[in-house]
Amino acid sequence: MERILGIVGLLLVLAAGPARADLTLAIQPIMSPKQTAIAFKPLADFIASATGQKVKLETFYDFAEYWLLVRGGTKHDLVLDSAFYTDYRIKRMDYAPLAKVEGTVSNSLIALADSGFFDAGELVGRRIACQIPPSPQGLVLARMFPNSIRQPVIVATTDSNVALKKLLDGKADAAMVPTPFVGRAMGQGADLSVLSTTDGFPHITLSASPEVPDSMRALIRNALVGAKDTPTGQALLKQLGFPSFEAATPGLYDGLSKYLEEGWLQ
Repeated sequence: MERILGIVGLLLVLAAGPARADLTLAIQPIMSPKQTAIAFKPLADFIASATGQKVKLETFYDFAEYWLLVRGGTKHDLVLDSAFYTDYRIKRMDYAPLAKVEGTVSNSLIALADSGFFDAGELVGRRIACQIPPSPQGLVLARMFPNSIRQPVIVATTDSNVALKKLLDGKADAAMVPTPFVGRAMGQGADLSVLSTTDGFPHITLSASPEVPDSMRALIRNALVGAKDTPTGQALLKQLGFPSFEAATPGLYDGLSKYLEEGWLQ
């Protein structure tokens, strides 16, 4: 059945017009480029199988580099990104969200359990390890400290794994990381205290540029949303560590680019 669906999908793409160049798939830099390439190669391979197109992964050193490219108008055919950037792409670059990881994701401000810190407000003047802004973690951290004269010292890192390590090694007093990182670290024996957790935002989302034909968008969306129902898709979800994908619509992200507007879009 999967083979038949793949053949039908390929015929739909061919019927849509001349063959396209390879697809590019950009992944936000939550991890190092090497870690990102390894972690998301299964996704690239899955999309390639669903579309009949080669898929080239694009990774980035950090969010400073990433933001310069996004703001400069650099387009990739497909982007897996946070809710803040997804809304920005929808409004500013005419991207269309195709599918998102099921549910929401939050970020947590954490310290070592024996640090004596109990509240974010106690970290004014203290070192907080965080991915370099405008990472999602940097954006929500900025909102926690709106007073310009009562700020923590940001220990900028290239990815969230490094931010967590800075905390564990005593090179920071706290860290702001995606909440799933906290559960994983605790499961590995880290004795951590959660000082604050943000609201949940729509989970990371795959969006398509205006250059991707509607027929190909539909193939990708259907393949991802239906992944939980096929052996190949189930294997993909297990490799990625995601429960499932669900359909995404622009309204789900409406207004979230305001996090970028506060200090980054001026």
